[in-house]
Amino acid sequence: MGVVTFLSAKGSPGVTTTALLATALWPRPALLLEADPAGGDVAARVLAADGGLLDTSRGLLPLLTAARRGLDAASVVEQAQPVAGGSRVVLGLSGPEQAAAAGRGWAALAAAVAELSGPSAADGDLRSTDVLVDAGRVGAAPVHLDLLRASDCVVLLVRADVAAVLHARDRLRLLGGALRRRDGLLPRTGVVVVGDPGRRAGEAASAVEALRAVGPWVDDLGRLPHDPAGAGVFAGAPVSRPERTALVRAGRTVVDDLVAGLPVAPPAAAAATDQESAA
Repeated sequence: MGVVTFLSAKGSPGVTTTALLATALWPRPALLLEADPAGGDVAARVLAADGGLLDTSRGLLPLLTAARRGLDAASVVEQAQPVAGGSRVVLGLSGPEQAAAAGRGWAALAAAVAELSGPSAADGDLRSTDVLVDAGRVGAAPVHLDLLRASDCVVLLVRADVAAVLHARDRLRLLGGALRRRDGLLPRTGVVVVGDPGRRAGEAASAVEALRAVGPWVDDLGRLPHDPAGAGVFAGAPVSRPERTALVRAGRTVVDDLVAGLPVAPPAAAAATDQESAA
C-alpha cells in the first residue's frame, strides 16, 4: 500500500477533481487527504454518505492542531468522513493562514500518513490503506514538503499549452532536489497531461517529451481529458452514466498504472478485504 500525491505547478488543471476521481475508482481501500495549503473545497462539492453536508469541524485542521501531542494512523482515520459513492475524505483547511501556522505539524502528519499506508496498519479500521493526497498548487517553498516526501508517487498535473509546460518544467526541477530522501531516492514522479480531447494528440506527446527532458526520473503517467460533463459528478451535477464519460474511462487507465506501481497489500489486509467482500 502507499501514498499517491496529486499536485500542479500553476493554473487549474483539475487537481481536486483528479484526486476525487482517483479515490472513487481506486480498486483497494483508500482515503483522500485534502492537503492543499491554499484551502480545500471538497466540502462544497461532495455530499456525505447519508446525503447531508460534511462536517467541516473535522479534517486536517484538528490533525495539525493536535500534532504537538503526536499523531498516528488512528488520528487520521478518526478525522475521515464517508462521502457519497463510498470513499472516505479528510477535509482540508480553510485557507493559507492555517497552513502556514501548522509549522512542524506537517512532519507529524506525514509520519501518521506513512503509518496508515504501511504494513503495520493491518488491523480493523487501521488495515493498510492507500492514501491519496490533494496537495494543490506547489510553489517554490511548499509548507507541506514533508508530506510530499512521504509519498510513494507524486503526480504533477499539467495542461498541454506552452505556458503551463514551462511552469511544470520549472517545478519538476525543484522537486527533483526537494523530494530527495535521506537514502538518496526520489518518490516515483511523473506527469499526467490534461487536455481537450478534440485537440491533436501530438500536443500532449510534445508536452510529455519536454517534461521528461528534465531527467530520467520523470515518468509519463498518462492522459486525462478536459471533460466538464464528466467532472460534473464531483460538483453535484446530475451525470447520466458517469462510468461512460471520457473522464472516467481515461481515469481508470491512469489509476491502474498508479496502483501497479505501489506495494501490494500485506496478507492481513488482503484477508480482511476478502472477508468484507464475502460478507
